[in-house]
Amino acid sequence: MNMKNTYRNLIDLVLIAIVPVFLLSCERIKDNMDDCGIYLEFVYDYNMEYKDFFDPHVSTVDVFVFDEGGKYLFTKHARREELTRGNRMFLGGDLHFGKYKILTVGGLTDHFRVSDHNGNVLSPGQTMLDEVRIALERTTGVVSHEFSPLWVGKTIEVDYKADLSVWSVNLVKNTNRFNVSLVETEQNAGGRAGTPVYTFDVETPEGAVYGYDNSPRLKEKVTYAPYDLVAGDEPGELSEGRLNTNRLMYGDDYDYKLVVRDVPGGNSLWEYDLMELLEEIKNGLYPGSTLSMQEFLDRQSEWDLKIRYKDKGGFVAIAIEINGWIIWLNDIGV
Repeated sequence: MNMKNTYRNLIDLVLIAIVPVFLLSCERIKDNMDDCGIYLEFVYDYNMEYKDFFDPHVSTVDVFVFDEGGKYLFTKHARREELTRGNRMFLGGDLHFGKYKILTVGGLTDHFRVSDHNGNVLSPGQTMLDEVRIALERTTGVVSHEFSPLWVGKTIEVDYKADLSVWSVNLVKNTNRFNVSLVETEQNAGGRAGTPVYTFDVETPEGAVYGYDNSPRLKEKVTYAPYDLVAGDEPGELSEGRLNTNRLMYGDDYDYKLVVRDVPGGNSLWEYDLMELLEEIKNGLYPGSTLSMQEFLDRQSEWDLKIRYKDKGGFVAIAIEINGWIIWLNDIGV
């Protein structure tokens, strides 16, 4: 009998027995991440400061896990204070080794819903990734309530193996806040208005419904009106309003309007191509920049617009002051 071969065979048998035990134990580790597992690391640096503001801006994350073929498995929710190192979620203990696709939504509240394309809750083993919809909750084509900020992460593909790995999830803010005021020019300015004289709308061409890739899935006009409208607190400031919108999209198919209306009749007095105004701002602030218009819209989520006008029987000259940059529009007749 060849003892060398016998020992070799015994070693092979021991290895065959040990390896599955190691892999099994690795899958069961949930708290001790020294050897293996998956971390999802959430990052929100897609802003004009180019800094990671996940903390303190994003209070919660909801992670939707799909198998390699895109079939929904489960959701995991966490508050920011429950994350490791401030922005990491341990996911490996919930999975077997294999490949997965993961969609992340940050700041999800009752103002939004995640459903399938028919509006139903996601069904494990049935709902497919390309059927997922992220939508603003609304009942009409006019949205005049304040809603919470929302972030959508780029869907990532992970390969869970018997090792320790960290996968970055980059978030894009899907909501905007507009602060709009209307002021008479100095030569025409009177005292402070007692009640709002004008109101403001932002008309959008899509229905605030997005897919797993964060692109619009519904072509439908939605008008965003102020959730807060007051008389201005400066001489000549006739109205000041705050309103939300969802993600702004740049392209030939997306027509946005900024509309000024009277109070209380709601008649349109002046309107302008909002995207043209924002494009002027981008070119003025970043001349010669390679920053695309869509990236500019996604990074900049807070907009301050001050409309200054001369009124001689109508809006005949308007200056739009936005984020400290002024655009003059002369000889505007309404």
